[in-house]
Amino acid sequence: MNFDTAILLDNIDPLIKGVETTIWLFLAIMGLCTPLALLVALARLSRNRLLRTAGATYVNVIRSLPLLVILFFTFYGLPALGVFVPPFVAAMIGLTLVTTAYLSEDFRGALMAVPRGQYEAAEALGLSPWRFTRRILVPQSLPVLCAPYFTRAIVTMKATSIASIVAVNELTAESMAKITETYRSVEFLAFAAVAYLALSSLLALLQAWVQRRVSLP
Repeated sequence: MNFDTAILLDNIDPLIKGVETTIWLFLAIMGLCTPLALLVALARLSRNRLLRTAGATYVNVIRSLPLLVILFFTFYGLPALGVFVPPFVAAMIGLTLVTTAYLSEDFRGALMAVPRGQYEAAEALGLSPWRFTRRILVPQSLPVLCAPYFTRAIVTMKATSIASIVAVNELTAESMAKITETYRSVEFLAFAAVAYLALSSLLALLQAWVQRRVSLP
């Protein structure tokens, strides 16, 4: 089968729209899960036993469930409970729940890498937990967090493809629709592969730039 560039160009508009939807879904997920993951990580490191237990339970339960099951619950289960959300929102909720659980462990590892002496110094100076977290804990954990954070971001970007299962017209869904419509698979799969590679490469470049900015002297 010859690669037909013309058929790809004739159908480029919905494919570009799929790329845009993928990007928006990815940005929404990362925008939500980043602060949520930090809160879960802080809960797991808290001296409060209830917070530690709640954080650990959330992480262990979510990581034990297949992503597809969680997406099916948000897409089919929520309406059964009387909560009706668009497919995009259902996918966003499901992927945010999963990404938060995994990313919180990356946050927790980075926070635990901060020397214990910093905690003792904060107590001696009478810093509030909020000021200590904002001024000392988070900034010093960034160099350790950078690589796993962007690795998780790349994994999440690729995981948005599973949103096609719940009727989100992202890149994979649009590509499969065109394959069904035209009976041409190579062209559209190649476009999807190149698009995902380009997005992953951009995130890798962003990681390198951020890594240089936050690296400790």
